[in-house]
Amino acid sequence: MPEMTYMRSSHLLLSPSRYRTDQGELVRLAYSARTGTLFPLAVETAARLEAGETDRVPGDSLARLIDVEAVVPEGEAELATVLGRMRKGGSGARMRRFALMPTAYCNMACAYCGQEHRRTAIRERRATATVERVLAALADPETTRLNIMWFGGEPLMALRIIREMSRTFVAEAERLGKEYLSDITTNGSLLTERNLALLYEECRIRWFEITLDGPAEVHDRRRLKKNGTGSFARVVSLISDVVRKGRYPGLGFGIRVNIDVHNEDHVSDLIADLACHGMGGDPRVKLSLAAVHSWGNDVSDREIGRRRYAGQEMEWLGLAQALGFEVSLLPAAARASTCIATTRSAEVVDPDGGVYSCSEHPLVPGDRDRGLVATVEDLTAGDRRPAGMFDQWYDEVQDEAWPCARCPFLPVCGGGCPKRWKEGDIACPSYKFNWAGRMDLAAAARGLVLDD
Repeated sequence: MPEMTYMRSSHLLLSPSRYRTDQGELVRLAYSARTGTLFPLAVETAARLEAGETDRVPGDSLARLIDVEAVVPEGEAELATVLGRMRKGGSGARMRRFALMPTAYCNMACAYCGQEHRRTAIRERRATATVERVLAALADPETTRLNIMWFGGEPLMALRIIREMSRTFVAEAERLGKEYLSDITTNGSLLTERNLALLYEECRIRWFEITLDGPAEVHDRRRLKKNGTGSFARVVSLISDVVRKGRYPGLGFGIRVNIDVHNEDHVSDLIADLACHGMGGDPRVKLSLAAVHSWGNDVSDREIGRRRYAGQEMEWLGLAQALGFEVSLLPAAARASTCIATTRSAEVVDPDGGVYSCSEHPLVPGDRDRGLVATVEDLTAGDRRPAGMFDQWYDEVQDEAWPCARCPFLPVCGGGCPKRWKEGDIACPSYKFNWAGRMDLAAAARGLVLDD
């Protein structure tokens, strides 16, 4: 049998910079997007990979490269392999995910938000149908984990519904011996000590995604509650108290910063403020920077150009890292699937019982009607949702209808957002434009010194 030969993966990136280890060895960083692995590589080995001389890579180094899929069998159709994994991840039912919207109302009126909010909560009949649908998914013998994502509107405007539904879901998951995961996306303005305890203890929520758009005066101006009051002090004080005292084991917070031309000059101040409140260096707090983009609305007067944003982001990431924040420089794992919209075992249910494949459809005018795939009352409880607008995404990428087919980051990005691509936007993550700088930050975090 002929010996297996290998080629450099089209999803392998090599740092332009060279670094020295504390032993004086000269290395570069390599990133295999097929497995989300970042690792040092001897400069000689990196040069051979760049020259296409995989056969000249030493055996021990080659074994490591094979293991992380930095090199792959000669002639492998990598696009088919990568998309095949995502298709499998998007079609399996071992993890069933439901993004539930207990209300369509929000107590904020952020200028860049594309949602249309109205005072609507789930009616009892639809709530019952929604619960039955989730329980049927949980009872499926193939299902081993249930993930409930509370979304909105502002979901805490309907805390009673969250508690009632969660009580049923948690009890049934425990009875069946299946894993239960729950998280919530909230503006945090209603997150009191009492509410936090209820959500953690009764509802088993273990992740809170909260947006802070700047230091107090900036955040409270951009994300002002409809009653005219701000929320920064409440949110920061509560999170700070939890992390400083080590309360609520297993609970984590994602601090998302939506950035546009109106707050870009204040992002560094926010990062410094959060560090002063004890959030830097605590692994339970993760900082996420995000450029404002259209959500069915026109934000062209607010958006920062992608390449300019990517350049500025390096300053913010560097500061956050220096202050001890855990920031994701490059994804640490390949995506199982692109998003809810390409995953038949996941769905979004709005307060009216509407079932959607995409989380950006339910409260957005126009998309609300176009994106509706069914209602909870129409479907047999155990059935998966019908196909949505983006379930053919992988076929389209395979046919090279989108530039994602030729992008080295496809395994960790999945194409970003199919909806944005189809609306004429470029949905690439910022790391596509500043990955080399991110590698320099990663090298510094590992104690590597830039070689001039």
